[in-house]
Amino acid sequence: MYSAENYFWGWVVYIIGALCLLSCAWYLLRRLINAALRQSIMLVATAFLMTPVTAHRDDFHLAPAFFVSLYEGLVSDIGYQRGVAPIMAMTVLALTLFAIIKFISNRIRKPLPVRVRPAYSSDKRRRSNL
Repeated sequence: MYSAENYFWGWVVYIIGALCLLSCAWYLLRRLINAALRQSIMLVATAFLMTPVTAHRDDFHLAPAFFVSLYEGLVSDIGYQRGVAPIMAMTVLALTLFAIIKFISNRIRKPLPVRVRPAYSSDKRRRSNL
């Protein structure tokens, strides 16, 4: 097996690669009109790439859940369950927290200031005062 330092450097390289993929996804999604949809897609992508799970059943080191699920689905009889369950849980948790934070921030946001109309506008009450 690998040492703790090997797992650490593996995670460093993996996180740098995942951040590059997420920046490419952001670049592709930046022109999406709906900001909430864009942010939700980025949260799902982040949960998919960054969720950890134990690398082996008898080892405490962590590995990306996507790769563990892919490996176990192709090689063993267990299937994709061990990696997909944490990914789904993290996705639901991230989207729930996102919805709660959006709801709270929309309730706290100040109302827009009232626009004062100029004296030369089409408002008859103001025009009669000239």
